[in-house]
Amino acid sequence: MISNNQQNLSVQSNYEYLFKLIQSADDSNLDRIKTQTAEMLAENEYTTAEGSPQTLTDANERVLAGRFLWEDGVRSTGLDSNTRKQGVLLDTLENIRANQPEIFLKIKYWQESLQQNPLEALIGSIAKETIVLYVPKFAVVSKELLLDVVLSQPGRNALMRFWVFLEDGAQAVFTINLRSRKAEGENFYTGCLQVRVGDGAHLILNEVQDFHQKVYVTATKSVTTGKVSNIQWNTCELGSIKLRNNATMNLKGEGSNGLIYGLYFATDHQDIEMQTRQNHLAPNTTSFLHFKGAINDDAYANWQGMIYVDPAAKKTDGYQKNENLMLSPNARVFTKPGLEIVTDDVKCSHGTTVSEIDADQIFYLMSRGMSKNESELLILQGYFDAILNNITYDPIREKLKEKIYLKMI
Repeated sequence: MISNNQQNLSVQSNYEYLFKLIQSADDSNLDRIKTQTAEMLAENEYTTAEGSPQTLTDANERVLAGRFLWEDGVRSTGLDSNTRKQGVLLDTLENIRANQPEIFLKIKYWQESLQQNPLEALIGSIAKETIVLYVPKFAVVSKELLLDVVLSQPGRNALMRFWVFLEDGAQAVFTINLRSRKAEGENFYTGCLQVRVGDGAHLILNEVQDFHQKVYVTATKSVTTGKVSNIQWNTCELGSIKLRNNATMNLKGEGSNGLIYGLYFATDHQDIEMQTRQNHLAPNTTSFLHFKGAINDDAYANWQGMIYVDPAAKKTDGYQKNENLMLSPNARVFTKPGLEIVTDDVKCSHGTTVSEIDADQIFYLMSRGMSKNESELLILQGYFDAILNNITYDPIREKLKEKIYLKMI
């Protein structure tokens, strides 16, 4: 008989193969890979459980509008009374189907109307959890909503879908925090995030990935905007051993505006690849993307971006910039911005840089009594502040600064 430990070791040894298998999905092989992926993941199946209701005061005594915690399959949620009175939901799809069938049908109809790429279809087919944020028409959630996903137990998988649905005129700040408490063995994570920002709605979306460095991560994300809507999308990638992250912003409503700020810091043998796409699909839309990365030790980072302007999207204003700071002679980076414009009367530009820390800055700080390592850390913190200062939730922003410090020393 095979012991549970032997089964876990078998699953763990297959994680890298599974990670590569998922990346290879396309229209020609999707059904085969769905079947193969599901069979491999079934070897380490887990049962979800309900935990105690979440408290809404964080460690800094800051009150949240709502919190959903998923920790190694145990989940719990809580909303404050004012948020609940407005009709906001932060819950699993199965609970919404049971308790709010009309809202469930509205969200399900929207999701099924989306054109999904092969990776979204694959991750959706194997997802074990679907967590939904629903904000009704003209509801204003003034405090933060937090989704906390904790993956620590050896051999555990987190196979997630996140659906964010803002009705017309709604406003919210939502943070998705992916993290680990400890690193005892390999883990596997897939995530599919799909966001609807209705006409005139406003969303600040913070995403933080800080899993330990034995987690394989595949994520695909898409945001679709309505007319005259606004989204600020802040994303930070610090953890995992291997990461593939595809992020798409679809500016579908006329006059909509999208800001994307990104940060990544790869150390040791981390392998991080990101693709971003800004799709301008309607007139008078604006997008701005700024990604900053640092690469140390033997790590590798790859960022590829594209601005696409549809024939109907006249008077588009699109911008993207990627900056990379090399901290080691063995570090490697690949960066490639792109433009695809099939109309006229637009304004689009892009840029990318790869550089080392300025030796003159190091010399100046060392002449003021700082060590070389302290000087490099201070410069790196200043380098990332332009991105970190956009994160509205203070405890996570300060935790990120602490993690960057720990990765440098």
